[in-house]
Amino acid sequence: MTDESWIDPNKIKSYKFLLESLAGDRMAVFIKKFEILQKETANSTMLSDCVPVIMDLITCDLNVDKALRQSLLRSLVQMVVSSEKVVQKISASWKTDVLLGNLIRVMREHVMTQYKHYQLYTHNVVTVMKCLAQVMKNNKAKENQLIETTYFVGNDNCTMLDVLLKPMQYLVNMNKMFNDLGCLLLNTEDTDYVGEIKRYLTQVFNKIQSKLDLVSEIIDQIMKRYERRCDKTKSADEKWKKIKDKLVRIFETTIVAPCSFTFNLYLNYYFPNEELLNEYLSTLIIK
Repeated sequence: MTDESWIDPNKIKSYKFLLESLAGDRMAVFIKKFEILQKETANSTMLSDCVPVIMDLITCDLNVDKALRQSLLRSLVQMVVSSEKVVQKISASWKTDVLLGNLIRVMREHVMTQYKHYQLYTHNVVTVMKCLAQVMKNNKAKENQLIETTYFVGNDNCTMLDVLLKPMQYLVNMNKMFNDLGCLLLNTEDTDYVGEIKRYLTQVFNKIQSKLDLVSEIIDQIMKRYERRCDKTKSADEKWKKIKDKLVRIFETTIVAPCSFTFNLYLNYYFPNEELLNEYLSTLIIK
């Protein structure tokens, strides 16, 4: 492992005006950009894992209209493709600019052209949730199966309800991340791009908020009915309580976990020796 103490304190002082800028406002912006890259990368994997699970649900377990099945799966596939493309673009950009200078421009294009598929998915999934709730109401064995069976999606073990909600949860989290980014000190170009993204996402949520509320109500009904059945049979246990708590929190706008990508880690990852750091700082001074 690289020694984190290789940076000479005297050399740091000599570049104080550059390091303070990087560790202050610029570092805060970079960390938030890096979180967006992480979130988009995780989303690409998550969506790929969701597709076969949801496909199996709507084609085998639920009596879903063919047109709805096709529309839902089409939007899911498009979300996977677009997410993979934007990750490739951002990753390629990162190789030439470790500070992710054009990330907001790339994400602006992605949001403005591809988030319509998340919007369509949200509209379609309401009908799927209603069908799911009806099946679970009429068939106790199927209810137990759908609640207790877990699927490995991304890095999480998810119930069927979790899987259906994952794309919408991503949409809510990304909206918060762009709001957080807009509160930081950005350059003029990024400020304009973030403004466009936020205005577009406001339009999206104005259109789907009623659907999100309806899905939340359906989940609440499913939980209450399942709890009543558990009470009757005295079979409620800690596993169900954990599932319930997770579902209750899923629509709450949570604060994204602080990025552990610290300043020292950043320096030592990209500048494994002092000579490379001096060379990079010299280019900044020349500019």
